[in-house]
Amino acid sequence: MDETWLKELNQRNLELEGEDSSKWDCVTVSVSSSVLNKLSQAEQGKFEITEFKRATNEIEHWARVEEICDFFGVEDPDLAGDVYVRKFKNLTVDEESRWMDLKDINDEIPEGFGVKIDRS
Repeated sequence: MDETWLKELNQRNLELEGEDSSKWDCVTVSVSSSVLNKLSQAEQGKFEITEFKRATNEIEHWARVEEICDFFGVEDPDLAGDVYVRKFKNLTVDEESRWMDLKDINDEIPEGFGVKIDRS
């Protein structure tokens, strides 16, 4: 896979000396382990494994189960894997599209799964 676009994103994403990264308008890219494996070892190392937040009530629990199943393209949440996240200062439309192009696709979910982008 050509990671030229990712190298450019990494250069733009560097924290400058004296810069407060907590003031960034962060974009969080979440990927499944199968999507992560499409990246080079160097890029994989820039992601952190994350835990799912615990639900505080039954409605939230079932919404989270549905979200997990959709993200991993599975019907049983026990079949879901780990989620890896990485924060960026910002993403261009092209970069966001390239992340989405990494989605896994199968017959049941032709629109793809395994990549989620959240803007904070």
